[in-house]
Amino acid sequence: MVWVRLFNARYPIPGGTPGLAWALWQTNYKATPWPHDELKPDFGYYICESLDDGTRAITHKALMTHVLPPTKAETPEAAYDLAAEHVFDDTLRIAPDVWHDYHYNALKAEAPWPQRIVAWRASVTPVGPHVVEGLERFPRTGWLKTDAIAL
Repeated sequence: MVWVRLFNARYPIPGGTPGLAWALWQTNYKATPWPHDELKPDFGYYICESLDDGTRAITHKALMTHVLPPTKAETPEAAYDLAAEHVFDDTLRIAPDVWHDYHYNALKAEAPWPQRIVAWRASVTPVGPHVVEGLERFPRTGWLKTDAIAL
């Protein structure tokens, strides 16, 4: 069984890569399915993207390098600070205004706080694209565990 992450934002953040991701959620939300125990450096997974024709395919193989495990943040600014501390460095940094203006983060900022944040970076290797059965529907979390492919 391997994990596949749905990534359909096409790296909208300046300097973003398919190996940069994060999620924010209410503290009482149980994110499942989610690789909670596996989420640490050297965790490998595949990235699934939508192709121009709308078909979903495996497009990258990823290996985590930096991880912020699920952590409670009291404010949107605190969430950014946690991501900056654990995931950003001299080679990849998102300015605070760009982070806060990003549509996902702006939407989450309007929700009640505190929230939990999880963030990670991965080194990525392009593969495929490989169209694999079972990629048509992903759970709400964006994570899918499958035995249809091998890492």
